[in-house]
Amino acid sequence: LTMETEKLFYQDAYLKETTAKVLECRKGKHGYEIVLDRTCFYPEGGGQPGDRGTLNGIPVTDTHEKDGMVLHYTDSPLEPGTEVTAVIDWARRFDLTQQHSGEHMVSGVVHRIYGYDNVGFHMGADMVTIDFSGELTEQQLREVETEVNQRIWLDDTVKCWYPSPEELKEIPYRSKKELTGKVRIAEFPGADICACCGTHVAHTGEIGLVKIVSVEKFHSGVRVEMLSGGRALRYLTAVQDQNRQVSQLLSAKVM
Repeated sequence: LTMETEKLFYQDAYLKETTAKVLECRKGKHGYEIVLDRTCFYPEGGGQPGDRGTLNGIPVTDTHEKDGMVLHYTDSPLEPGTEVTAVIDWARRFDLTQQHSGEHMVSGVVHRIYGYDNVGFHMGADMVTIDFSGELTEQQLREVETEVNQRIWLDDTVKCWYPSPEELKEIPYRSKKELTGKVRIAEFPGADICACCGTHVAHTGEIGLVKIVSVEKFHSGVRVEMLSGGRALRYLTAVQDQNRQVSQLLSAKVM
């Protein structure tokens, strides 16, 4: 009997807590692996880290998916059959959602203008990196950044849906491979259409701001570091503080 966890985050990416029933609790490499009948916890996938939070107050340290089941890693066991209140760390999830949606818009605009593919994507604790299949200069990326931000501020509705196999054939989505089974498409109007399993903002305006931080040669293309939303603001604040300190040392005006 294969159980599938009901994935509530696809029905509502803004659901912060839910009640659920414990189906299974097994000892794993990372303490205990708790399987619920339904969850608002997003499991690691598509470059996006798994959610953290609590189940009845017990910390969930990571979330993964295996065979359609979402595994919640905890240090304490929970009895199967128990009703739990599952609460995600929303500040962390919203940050990851901003980063993921911002990355889509940058990758989509680069693909449309230059035809390059996103061949690697990593959401680190501080930086987000994208590897593109072709070379881009700082000036070109500045123009991409300008266009992406203008599109963000249009505050368009982001659409995520599961097209039928027939509809999928007609959708001009960018993807690395031939996809089979149920495919989830994320569309950012005018910027990107891509197959994606991650969580996204409902409106582009919630991304707030995209800042491209650096670009360097990587394999036959480039690796770009970027930040969105709250991370971009914190980064720019840190740069400003650093600038101020340097300018005081050099007795030079900042700007």
